[in-house]
Amino acid sequence: MAAVAVRVLYFGIVRERLGRGEERVELEAPATVARLMDRLVELHPDLGRGVASLRVALNREYVDDDATLTEADEVAIIPPVSGGACV
Repeated sequence: MAAVAVRVLYFGIVRERLGRGEERVELEAPATVARLMDRLVELHPDLGRGVASLRVALNREYVDDDATLTEADEVAIIPPVSGGACV
């Protein structure tokens, strides 16, 4: 099965907690935002506590968990601006 590599950008408190602004993540195809989020929680367990409050943008457009990822997509992980629990 082919792998899909995406660029993940982190913003706000997520960026601070993870100590990085971005990383490259590989997923088995077919890849979705939901699978990416599961993988990110595996890589960064602290993310699991607040993952439900995070927004995801795919190539600069907000998407749902069922959005399909393709090679070289850019995924932004965005915490709530105010209120809500995160990481």
